[in-house]
Amino acid sequence: MNGTQTGTSTRFDGIFLRGAALLKDAIPGVGDRTLLHAGPPFVGCPIPVPVRTAAIHALLFEGLAKTSGEAADLIDSGRIDLQPAQDWGVVTPLAQVVSPSMPVFIIGNGKRQTFAPLIEGAPPALRFGSPEPECLDKLRLHADFAYRELAPQLREVPVVIATLIERALAEGNDCHTLTDRANLALMDQLQGLSCDYRSLLDQSPGFVLPILMGACAWLLRFGQDASKNRRVIAAAGGNGNDFGIRLIGQSQWITIPALAPTGHRFAPQEHRLALGAIGDSAVIDFCGLGGQALLSAPALVADWKDLLPDDWRVRPDSILDPDSGVVCPSRVMRQQMPPIVNLALVAADHKGGILGKGFYQPDLSLFSETQARVSP
Repeated sequence: MNGTQTGTSTRFDGIFLRGAALLKDAIPGVGDRTLLHAGPPFVGCPIPVPVRTAAIHALLFEGLAKTSGEAADLIDSGRIDLQPAQDWGVVTPLAQVVSPSMPVFIIGNGKRQTFAPLIEGAPPALRFGSPEPECLDKLRLHADFAYRELAPQLREVPVVIATLIERALAEGNDCHTLTDRANLALMDQLQGLSCDYRSLLDQSPGFVLPILMGACAWLLRFGQDASKNRRVIAAAGGNGNDFGIRLIGQSQWITIPALAPTGHRFAPQEHRLALGAIGDSAVIDFCGLGGQALLSAPALVADWKDLLPDDWRVRPDSILDPDSGVVCPSRVMRQQMPPIVNLALVAADHKGGILGKGFYQPDLSLFSETQARVSP
């Protein structure tokens, strides 16, 4: 690890995976027809097809519609309230939409907390905007296990998130694109699960990802002293159309058009159109992991060696605040280096799905606008 990454896991000390609950129980103020999506709000543009597909699944999951057609009518008629998840203290991966009856992880220190949805395993999956009905079947299976086994265990013994991150970084994970070692570390702390549930989670190496997202979201929202540095990022992510950040104490997002991530495509997905950068998982990279932890993930570097910018090694020390460990807009502008955000490529069409894995570099204008909106 480089100088900035040394002790990365210790910044997460005191943050635990403390429970699992339905979103409406964790955040009672969420309305029955409110759906939470990644990134900034949708303003003056159509909802991307994968997000719309995930929203249709969410309405079917809630029982607000009996068919996909009925769900689509609810969305298109404006009778559903789509809101940024991070404005509610929730982070959601890629195109996944979170509805009131979906299970969420509870992450925090006991006084303040953030939330993230459980994901339903390998593709096809809600987070990839997949239309297959089996996505809901898998989510219901995970929700049932979480209610019966995970929630009771976490009430008794919370998971130490710093331990997951420390082991993951030591064993070749960046904690975003690669999470299998973090998932194994999670399984080591969840000793009371049934064989059936453990087998399910062993086959879902990305199960830990929303937990890591929630911990990073907590670090952004609550782990910094905003009184010492007013230029502090509270939220970051993309909605497929726009990529944005929101500052602590502010309600409006600062946005730029979201370009598709750079990455290698899976065969035979080379010619399908990829959606613009999408997902709240950008909070991971803004907290010094993911694209800022590539020195810990040699397998990713080897795979992307022909794609990564020449200065990828020095970016963490150049753009992360040495005290908080998070991306500092003024350092970004001074060094003229945006953070590297590791993101999957999601298909933009109605078939959805994952096209490949790669990374996104927000345009520097995003950070320039951030400085312009904050008084010195």
